[in-house]
Amino acid sequence: MNKLALNRILILTIIFTIIITSFFYFNTLLPFFIGLFIAYFLSPVVNFFEKKNINRNLASILILIIFFIFTYSFILLVIPIIVEQTVKFLEKFPSLLNKIEFQISKISKLINNKFLDINYLDFLKSINENLGSFFKTVIRKLFFSSLAIVNLLSFIIVTPIVAWYFLKDWKKILYFTNKNIPIKYQNTVKKNLKEVDEILAGFLRGQFLVSLILGFYYFIVFHFIGIDYSLFLGVFSGVFSLIPYFGIFISFILSAYISLLQFADPLYIFYIMIIFFIAFLLEGYFLSPKIIGEKLGLHPLAILYAVFLFGSLLGFIGIFFAIPFASIIFLYYRKILSNINNIADETTSN
Repeated sequence: MNKLALNRILILTIIFTIIITSFFYFNTLLPFFIGLFIAYFLSPVVNFFEKKNINRNLASILILIIFFIFTYSFILLVIPIIVEQTVKFLEKFPSLLNKIEFQISKISKLINNKFLDINYLDFLKSINENLGSFFKTVIRKLFFSSLAIVNLLSFIIVTPIVAWYFLKDWKKILYFTNKNIPIKYQNTVKKNLKEVDEILAGFLRGQFLVSLILGFYYFIVFHFIGIDYSLFLGVFSGVFSLIPYFGIFISFILSAYISLLQFADPLYIFYIMIIFFIAFLLEGYFLSPKIIGEKLGLHPLAILYAVFLFGSLLGFIGIFFAIPFASIIFLYYRKILSNINNIADETTSN
């Protein structure tokens, strides 16, 4: 075995070890993955400026500075408002449950159902007593625990550094990868990586923009019709639009629930239905086709399976990446199936 082959085996072993380690320590290494994602997301912008004869290192620094100024400004200006609205909602949650309890009590008297009157109302009272303090404790621990502070600092400090190194050395990484692939496989690998890049880039960059537009749409409409916590609901609905099928349903339930408790008028549920129906049409027939591009060729059942599978493995990150991951797997499944059929045809013809 020559030296080049040994080097390739060593590199493959290192890559395999990194992948396995990353899977088991995913949460710890999350700032590195986010840095890689940011670099991947911004690389076309840096490539554009590099073609205009601007030094890649300088372009990387400037683009990242602009990106993180925007991101941190959003965090400092918008997140406190969202947190404030969320805390207010949680503080009012017991009184909202009291309203439900009152309505259930009225209904139970009308239908004279003692089982509903005793058991269901006792259940609501227990929720009323315990859920408010539980949510407050969770919020307090989430925002003020030392672990949360350490994680936040790691994101603020580590992620920009990782993103910069990946962004400025992106071409070097690609060159190093290509250099250690056997010559006879280089064209095939390049073609496959290009197809993967088209899927990932088209979906991730496009889906981010779609989510941003939908979140802004929800916020404006909710604010216009006077629903409390409009910013919280707008951000929540925009983020959950990343989850196929389930996201819009969860957002609708929460929005309808809050509007019903605020106005005590079933007509507002109809308004919420119209708002989400318009969003559904806007995303399905205009935003996604125009921004993300063609459909990825996945059956709805395959998408649901991917959401559950990757969600159970990687949490919310897995849910977000479920569709592109499944699309890549489906792409290679079709390639393998095509190769098998070609081999079978050649064998039959011979």
